[in-house]
Amino acid sequence: MKKTTLTVVLLLSVICAFGQKKAVNRAFSEAKMESPNFQEARDNIKGALVNPETKDDAKTWYVAGFIENAYFEKDNAQKMVGMTLKDGDGPMYEALIKSYEYFLQSIALDTLPNEKGKVKPKHIKNIRKTLKQNIDGYANAGVYYFNQKEYKKAYDVWGIYLAIPKLSIMKDEKEGLPADSTIAILEFNRALAALQTNDTDLAISALTDAKGNGYNQNDIYKYLVYEYEMTQDTVNLINTLQEGESLFKNEMVEVEDENGNKKMQKENTYTLKLINLYISSGKYDEAIAKLESLLADEPDNAEYWNVKGNLYESQKKYDQSIECFEKAIAINPAYADALGNLGRIYFNFAVQKNNEISSITDNAKYSEARTNEVLPLFEKSKPYYEKAYELDRENPDFKYALRNIYYNLNDAEKLKAIEGE
Repeated sequence: MKKTTLTVVLLLSVICAFGQKKAVNRAFSEAKMESPNFQEARDNIKGALVNPETKDDAKTWYVAGFIENAYFEKDNAQKMVGMTLKDGDGPMYEALIKSYEYFLQSIALDTLPNEKGKVKPKHIKNIRKTLKQNIDGYANAGVYYFNQKEYKKAYDVWGIYLAIPKLSIMKDEKEGLPADSTIAILEFNRALAALQTNDTDLAISALTDAKGNGYNQNDIYKYLVYEYEMTQDTVNLINTLQEGESLFKNEMVEVEDENGNKKMQKENTYTLKLINLYISSGKYDEAIAKLESLLADEPDNAEYWNVKGNLYESQKKYDQSIECFEKAIAINPAYADALGNLGRIYFNFAVQKNNEISSITDNAKYSEARTNEVLPLFEKSKPYYEKAYELDRENPDFKYALRNIYYNLNDAEKLKAIEGE
């Protein structure tokens, strides 16, 4: 009885395995038909992907990939001739992605040694041909998902595009694979998608992958700088700024001056950020050295003089600071920031002097000191702030300072006007 039962169980197992293999063949045949029933083909292959007797067979996974690729090719052909897909482009690209996943599993199984220790793949040639034939589909799929604001999907599918040329089955293959210049563009696009995900680690990883490929490198470094600033990763930030400064310091970029006019100038983003980092960490000598090197090349750059003035001001070296702001204004009389900075120094002098005389208890002496020592400093500050405010009426610091200046100078008419604004 036990032996009979065992025989029945074994027979059932063989029938089940044979049934799954037949299902694989049926699915394959259906997908190759002129008008395939893809749902039927998918249903047939579904069980074979998990059945113990067929799930480790390279053909099973190849057929699964073939089905999904056939679905993609059908819809893609319709799209190429201008037809509108009933369900949109999404299902087509989902099938393309699935086909790649199935093909990867088939490759892994098809390249295993047989019982004699030899590797005799049966499906690699067809998979290689299919991937090369449809590789641009992955590029297009990334564009589709990016436009749908599905940025992680765009990142992932562009990753497939970039991974295909690196597959072991593509070794020594050139024809049908993207050129290095095209790969560089896709690496940049993938980094843009990663930036949109708000996943800092993903963005940094993608940007790092895109470094050195020759495409939009200045932008890549600026995005990396931003990410390291957001994560407060000072070590990588400084390294990236130094690399960027070395690579792009002679590159000409378009900038907008204080008057809104566009002009070309040497790239200075990295150097200025390095200077700000040095200032914030109290490394004033390093900051001054950087500024001196910039001014040696561009002595008529008002922005550099303005930054240098701020640096001296932060060290309370006011004479040098005033001199730098004056040079910036001499170069560009419409430089609102430099005008405001110079006005601020005299304004702060006035406030400081006013605090110093506040301890005078004699009203006559206090009034005399205020008239002779405080008010002249407010007067000196006033024209700089007025000019700065005229150039940039949206700056609240200029408006606030002028309100206080007019108040202290008892200029009721101007005080009323600016409070009205």
